[in-house]
Amino acid sequence: MTGDRSKNKLPRRRVLAVGFAGHQGKEYLPIVRESADIVGGVDPAPAASSLADEWGFPHYDVLGEALRKVDFDAAVVTVPHSEHFPVCTELLAHGSHVIKEKPFAVTEQEARQLVHLAQRADRSVLTLLQRNFDPVFQFAQENLARIGEPYWFSYDYHFNLAHPTTGWRASREQAMGGVLLDMGYHLIDVLSGLFPEPAPEPPRVHSAFVHHCQEMRDRRLEDLVSLMFSYPSTGLAGSLRVSRHNYEKTEHLCVLGTEGALNVVPEAAVLHSVGGLPLERRTGKGPRTDAVRSMIAHHLGHLDDRCYRQAHLQRQLAVVRTIDGIYRDRLRERNELADRCA
Repeated sequence: MTGDRSKNKLPRRRVLAVGFAGHQGKEYLPIVRESADIVGGVDPAPAASSLADEWGFPHYDVLGEALRKVDFDAAVVTVPHSEHFPVCTELLAHGSHVIKEKPFAVTEQEARQLVHLAQRADRSVLTLLQRNFDPVFQFAQENLARIGEPYWFSYDYHFNLAHPTTGWRASREQAMGGVLLDMGYHLIDVLSGLFPEPAPEPPRVHSAFVHHCQEMRDRRLEDLVSLMFSYPSTGLAGSLRVSRHNYEKTEHLCVLGTEGALNVVPEAAVLHSVGGLPLERRTGKGPRTDAVRSMIAHHLGHLDDRCYRQAHLQRQLAVVRTIDGIYRDRLRERNELADRCA
């Protein structure tokens, strides 16, 4: 019996790490190695070569060279937002699966093109969003129906950074957006999972962009965003706030329904009755890396699952469409104001 299981066991995937010398890339290296063999790394950073030597895989400055020299099954991509689309299109043209940091894409047009390229190549493009593998958010998804018809949600997610944003996230050319595209992507993905809208009708969103630092205002990179959502087909409404410079780091999702409520924080999710009585509770056991480990292993194990791939692509397309729509509305408002003032 043991011999049969060994015979049927899938071989370990071979992974190319693209952007591995950055903060997120270095965080993923030990977790990826638990489930796959890292057979090469691409990063032009000065420290990348020594880091690759430390981990024992060949290093390449440019992706094209790695594609010519390395045999791999999937690429794990952790690069600045501006590089996501060109890197992913090059990998898909090579016939490679892609597992990538968020965002799936920056604009709806890019997202639709990635979906087309992935389907044409019969390859997956899977986005790393750990809340989908976190027990407290899984509890919320599984128990949403128990609160009846949801009619209101509030979702807050804040950092408490004491200093202005630094690195590529402080560059308009590389970040392509502020906290909405960066931190907010996770939250809008959670909302898209809880409250999927019938295509092609996305939620209606009113936004307020705020700047903690003058330099971020000058670069049009919002430090705080406040959103009001309404879902035409269901009557659901809600608010979302994201910022980098709050007085404390916090995350809190609350959903009110006709028969109860759900409260979710990183440590626990609680199902409440209409009167507020706690009915059931799920705690977040273990460190955050447990969800990341589960996420990466799951994606690596489902690269060839077309049903999983298609559902993931459609959900990410909805997330990008919502965020891109918010940014386009803000740009239109800014242009109209400039025309009035001219």
